Amino acid sequence: MQKQVLETKDLILSKAKMSDLNDIFVNFWLQEDTAKYMLWKPCKNLDEAKIALENIIKFQQTRFAYFVREKSTGKAIGIAGIAEIEPGVFEDCGIGLGRQFVGKGYGKQILMALIDFAKNELKAKKMICSCFRENIPSARMQKSCGFVFSHSENRRRAWDGKEFIEDYYELIFD
Repeated sequence: MQKQVLETKDLILSKAKMSDLNDIFVNFWLQEDTAKYMLWKPCKNLDEAKIALENIIKFQQTRFAYFVREKSTGKAIGIAGIAEIEPGVFEDCGIGLGRQFVGKGYGKQILMALIDFAKNELKAKKMICSCFRENIPSARMQKSCGFVFSHSENRRRAWDGKEFIEDYYELIFD
């Protein structure tokens, strides 16, 4: 079952389209500081962004992965998604917003929409989120949504070799 759209007070999570190229490039992929705590490599130009968008569109066809859009503008401003890693257990596969959209409560709206979807429609038993240890706002947001620290893992980001500690948080559904 592929859910095409999730909605929050201010946001719409929907599948990417080629017409999103300029918005997602400017609002998200171009921003190196946004990629600081993410596993993806920032795009340096529209040609790289077009290739990334084509790959995302294919990726989203078979997954619960979305572009995040502001309702007020309709512009793509970030990414979000979850994946089933074992029966009944879902893990976030990235929640990210362009820097100008951080601090507006959008991250929490996204995470709450994903929690609701996983729990009520996918009948999840557990949801897992993770973040770079130094991404304190992300950890704080996960905790505010009911997640509890589980464990840490030493990791290395593939595209630039950056070593980091990833902290994992879990939410068990009744």
